[in-house]
Amino acid sequence: MSMHSLRTLLACAVLLSFAAPRTAVGQERGAAALDRLVHSLTVTPRVLVIAAHPDDEDTQLIAWLSRGRQVETAYLSLTRGDGGQNLIGNELGDALGAIRTEELLAARRIDGGHQYFTRAYDFGFSKTAEETFKHWDHEEVLRDVVTVVRSFRPNVIVAVFSGTPSDGHGHHQVSGIVAREAYDASADTVRFPVAKYGPAWEAQKFYRGARFTGVPATLSFNVGEYDPIAGRSYSEIAGESRSQHRSQGFGVLQRRGVAMDAVSRQGTRVNETTPPSSEHSIFDGIDTTVTRFAPGLPEESWRRLSAARAHADTAHAQLDFEHPERMVGQLAATAALIASASNVAGATCVRAVRYKAPASVRCTPAMLDADASLTQMRERSAAALLAAAGIAVEATAERELLAFGDSMPGTITVYNRGTEPVTVQAVTINGFTTPLASPVVIAPDSAWRTSRMLVGLVDTRPWWVGGRQGDMFADRQSPADGLGRVSAISTGLVRGVALREDERRESEASVDVTVAGSTVSSPREPFVYRFADPVLGEQNRPVGGAPAVSLSFDRGLEWLPAGKPIDRLLRLTLQSYSTAARTYALNVLSPAGISVDSAKRTVSLEPLETRELFVHIRGTLAEGRYEFGVVAEGEMGRYAEGFRTVEYSHIQPIRLYRSSGVWLQAAEVSVPAGMQVAYVQGVGDLSAAGLRQLGVPLTVVTPQELPLLDLSRVTTVIVGPRAYQASPELRAYNRRLLEWVKGGGTMLVQYGQQEMARPGLMPYPIALARTAQRVTLEDAPVTVRDPKSRLLTWPNKIGERDWANWVQERSLYMPSTIDPLYSTPLEMHDPGEPANNGAILMTQYGKGTYVYTTLSLFRQFPAGVPGSARLFLNLLSAGRGPQPKAAPRVQP
Repeated sequence: MSMHSLRTLLACAVLLSFAAPRTAVGQERGAAALDRLVHSLTVTPRVLVIAAHPDDEDTQLIAWLSRGRQVETAYLSLTRGDGGQNLIGNELGDALGAIRTEELLAARRIDGGHQYFTRAYDFGFSKTAEETFKHWDHEEVLRDVVTVVRSFRPNVIVAVFSGTPSDGHGHHQVSGIVAREAYDASADTVRFPVAKYGPAWEAQKFYRGARFTGVPATLSFNVGEYDPIAGRSYSEIAGESRSQHRSQGFGVLQRRGVAMDAVSRQGTRVNETTPPSSEHSIFDGIDTTVTRFAPGLPEESWRRLSAARAHADTAHAQLDFEHPERMVGQLAATAALIASASNVAGATCVRAVRYKAPASVRCTPAMLDADASLTQMRERSAAALLAAAGIAVEATAERELLAFGDSMPGTITVYNRGTEPVTVQAVTINGFTTPLASPVVIAPDSAWRTSRMLVGLVDTRPWWVGGRQGDMFADRQSPADGLGRVSAISTGLVRGVALREDERRESEASVDVTVAGSTVSSPREPFVYRFADPVLGEQNRPVGGAPAVSLSFDRGLEWLPAGKPIDRLLRLTLQSYSTAARTYALNVLSPAGISVDSAKRTVSLEPLETRELFVHIRGTLAEGRYEFGVVAEGEMGRYAEGFRTVEYSHIQPIRLYRSSGVWLQAAEVSVPAGMQVAYVQGVGDLSAAGLRQLGVPLTVVTPQELPLLDLSRVTTVIVGPRAYQASPELRAYNRRLLEWVKGGGTMLVQYGQQEMARPGLMPYPIALARTAQRVTLEDAPVTVRDPKSRLLTWPNKIGERDWANWVQERSLYMPSTIDPLYSTPLEMHDPGEPANNGAILMTQYGKGTYVYTTLSLFRQFPAGVPGSARLFLNLLSAGRGPQPKAAPRVQP
């Protein structure tokens, strides 16, 4: 592999792989699930909620519509929240975007909604829509939103935000702007051609959220309505859904009682003469029954759908949770009639689209509406029939990961827990259906198992990673059969944004089962590796494909002192996922100035073996960034990537892929002798390892370990970003740390939020505005107020070069009021905003030195910005400067 190829891999930074199973703790089961399915059989409206980020969605509205009214509801988030912060771990950027994607999927499994995204990358906090559109091409974002509208075909669109400066965040403003633009323009086939963006669709109504946006409400409703079958209100369900956004610290109470939500009607094409304030429902003016499909269906299809409605009504009347088998006959008739009606209607649309029929016979809006609803009704009727009949399907495999090209047995089990026999007709694995040579009859209270060889497991790497151009992910295409619903008019390739994220392809199975004379396909079940954890009990891990061998260094970036001898061991982990022993040749790619003298040139791995190798590098590098990597070549191909699995209890496992290369970041730095640093890590904090690599003697200490720490052996304590917010133990111990500073220690505290204004947390008080000031432009000018400050002169001279190439932002949560006992050597602000001196605060406290910084070092240092390394070293050395200390201040 060439250095150029390795550069391409390194530029991708992180590739991600994860799968979202369709069963979760929050999903409905038993009576609650059956009740919702039966009630939803002929419920046809669709609602699309649009906002900017994970955690922006109105979970109250989604839960009330989906769980309470059985309305097909989806949330479109413009971004995946890649630019946010992380309260539960150290992942940032694309990795955090993957976590927040999974958190949204966990939320949707609870509140019953579906999930879509555009290709917009969350580049960090933005203050205006104008600034945001400099990062996201306006037309490109709108095209993505139009694509989703045409794919989901909502009857109603609800924009969470107003699209005005009152929304605050520029991303919020943009989401409100493009939501309205999509409502207005989604039927424009000249601007958005059908061939690329899908058949034209026009929502009938447009609303904006009015609960917290300041938009005057025209319709309010009680989302605290109690569901006696579920045993809780829709507001409680929404609270559980909202609390899945743990990485952002958005856990909320599941409140009982009345809880009002509100929207404002901003556009309608159906009931223009009705004043907005006179509406009783967001569906006023829209026929929400199957009757509205009559103009869009062939006569025979409409006749069958009408009959299906009658059977569904009878099934609803027969609903008995203790004896669900009593409605199996009616549900079987409903499912059969809906399936046949769907087949006839879909075939008509397919012919019109494929053969370019005259406009008079092409898919009309009524036909498109019927197609979307019939697909939904077909899925719901099949699921209702199987639930009432007591049929369950599971798919298991003997291990979690399998090398691409290898095979292993998978087991599909069909359980009949009902009262009547059922017949299995066919098995489908990853979209390929195999009819059984002889249909299998499963008696009540029994099961049928079949074993099939799994070959070529699905590569579940998400479409959005890699190839990002600026702050927009690449425009990728996916097979239409990757859609969660198999719409009859979805043929060939579609834009990636058109696919629901909650129904992405994975290794999965389904069966065709005949129940009471009606043959239906079971919902697709992911293959899982099932095992019993001694503490947690049953665990189910999604099965997926992997490279035959993965190669991973511990980190993607390694700091090195520039111009000084390098003598370092880098650990390389090789993991085989192959079922056969294989031998690989290892090729080391290193920059000029670096020699490698300990790497093996070949390695043989047994099946599924893990091996650690240590690569010894020596040499000298000037300041700069260099590529280093190892590539394995074997009989099956070339391998230059690895992954690690990220696991949190509330989401599914995520495999974070990255190149088998590592950036060597050399920086000209001076590190004072004699330091001993204790580092209390904060949230999203990856700085400790880099400081060690630059030669800082450092020990990571948890807040719980602080009472046991001998502070007399420590010269400097570093507190990571938002550590006080995340740790009550640290807050409780803070008094002792300040006393230690008074005795002569040096303490460096990285930014926090409003908690930093609590009395006693800092030596002298600060205050933050309710919306704290930020410097969101990474290249915003920096003014040096005190050129002689030792924070800017020792041990490293800070100059203009140190403010170059910063990423995402300069500073955040800057104080608006600062006690005069602090010195503030820097000033920075975004254009058009008032000056702010709150980037660095330093004070002598007793005999010691206290430094507080709001600079985003937690982003810059792991990103390899050389200036951030020199600044970091100066701040943590503040109490060890060569000049005499000032006289100790008296504590006020």
